[in-house]
Amino acid sequence: MNIATVPWRGDSARHLAGTATLIAELEPRVRAFTHLDRNLLAHPPTGSSVPAGPLAGMPIAVKEIIDVAGMPTTCGSRVLAGRVPDRDAQSVACLRAAGALIVGMTTTTPFACGTTTVTDNPRVPSHTPGGSSAGSAAAVGAGYVPVALASQSQASTLRPASYCGAWGFKPSHRRLPRGGMHLLADVLDDVGLIAASIEDLRSVFEVLAAPRADPVTAPAPLLRIGRLRLDDGGLPVPATLAALDGLAARLARGFQVVDGTPELSAMDAALAGSGATCFDLFAGQSAPVLTSHIAAGERDPRLAEMVERAAVIGASGLANALGERDRLRERWQGIAEHHDVIITLSTTNPAPAGHQSTGCRRMPATSSLLGVPAVSAPWLTVAGLPQGVQLLGFEGRDEELLAAAAAIAAAVAPNEEEP
Repeated sequence: MNIATVPWRGDSARHLAGTATLIAELEPRVRAFTHLDRNLLAHPPTGSSVPAGPLAGMPIAVKEIIDVAGMPTTCGSRVLAGRVPDRDAQSVACLRAAGALIVGMTTTTPFACGTTTVTDNPRVPSHTPGGSSAGSAAAVGAGYVPVALASQSQASTLRPASYCGAWGFKPSHRRLPRGGMHLLADVLDDVGLIAASIEDLRSVFEVLAAPRADPVTAPAPLLRIGRLRLDDGGLPVPATLAALDGLAARLARGFQVVDGTPELSAMDAALAGSGATCFDLFAGQSAPVLTSHIAAGERDPRLAEMVERAAVIGASGLANALGERDRLRERWQGIAEHHDVIITLSTTNPAPAGHQSTGCRRMPATSSLLGVPAVSAPWLTVAGLPQGVQLLGFEGRDEELLAAAAAIAAAVAPNEEEP
């Protein structure tokens, strides 16, 4: 079967029937789920039994660090084996109230910061689907569900979406409700979305997002798109850069694409090395919680690595990282005056072969460090593999970024290459 993401068409029975068929065929290899609602798949609601609301009947999967009442939620760790919450996380409750149907729980690395999962890439067998929202990206990339809840502290939504040929969205920090989600680093952790289409992504965001006090502005008639490298000196292979160059050239025919200005070059220079800053923030803030998980018996080596890093940098190192974050956030807001959206790669390259590594965090971690919204759009193919394009926005202007992504998608779609 030709695997492809399947956008939502408003027919839950038909979509769930397709979900059941795909799961029977693909799940033995893909292994996206830790738990499935088999009764829902066998008896999908029809007619008046479909829940009412703006997401009426939409099947959605949930990363296993976000509580779902009655479903095993163990954060991918043996130390929480058998844990079944009795109430939904805030995000899940919002989805249910809007008519969505929770299909099941998807895999995560232990506590969303471990090394890898059992999940395989649905588009490219024996390649990593990324981490830690591997199962959510694979569930969408395999066509099981149109939307899955994910999370991101560094790269855990955007990177898997890029690798699995799906749309990914990391919101402005704390824009989506985090209650009932296992948290590690308060300054970085966010609920993320992985979707089959920009329309599905926007529909779910509108249900989950906290209302804004200020009015949402429509996209400018001529979007101003700035381009950043974020590669710290050439990590993407030539074919990946060439694919992005080609896309930028196409976009320049309908939008104002700006590249290499002093302002953008200075921003790239300021962000150089910021991946280490983000990791120090993550390690420093999560160490107390991770220490307790290690004491309870979690043996994933990544947890120990982060606790050790926190000990090395100490309280002063964490304070320095927080200060650097504040400085970078201020500089980022300064480029908003001249740009509507910033474009770069979602990941340095497509998904690496094997499961020893989930790939580089550098590019997708930028949005978490800055606290700004970011979209990974499945617009490129490199050597036959999916490669995402990252669109970065400005804090609090999530709706504007999603509207810009939709406008760019409309321009890209007629010539879009298929993985």
